[in-house]
Amino acid sequence: MARAFSFRLDQVLNYRRQLEDLSIRRMADARAERARIQLDLAERQGQKDELRDWFSGEERQGAFAVEEANAYNDYLDFLSGQEKSLKRKGRDAEVEVEKRRVEAVEAAKKRRLLEGLREKRLSAHEAQVAKEDQAFLDDISSIAFIRRDRASRVRRAFEL
Repeated sequence: MARAFSFRLDQVLNYRRQLEDLSIRRMADARAERARIQLDLAERQGQKDELRDWFSGEERQGAFAVEEANAYNDYLDFLSGQEKSLKRKGRDAEVEVEKRRVEAVEAAKKRRLLEGLREKRLSAHEAQVAKEDQAFLDDISSIAFIRRDRASRVRRAFEL
């Protein structure tokens, strides 16, 4: 009976698979953070647009107090500061996503390398098993041929 296939680096391969899964999850988390930042940035820009629209309407009416103008400028500065902060976070998030993508690609390469080695070893094992099976069948055929040959000689000897 043929021996079962055993790849000595299966534990390493499983570990590499786990590392790849982890790096993919980290990349997904980084992408989700980037998307959240982009949504926040779009919201801040929308708030600034709404504020400008409101102030334009107030200007057209000509009825707004100095306090309102100061409050408008203060709030606009506040929103602009948040927008700058979010843009910086967005750039950082882009860098993080790219870093995580590179990690995922590297982890996949390492996993594929071991899987390729495993496949080569499995193919070699299957070829060896097939060779052993063929040798066994050849031996059985040879034995059967020899028995038939001996039996036919014995029959011929008795027939004479």
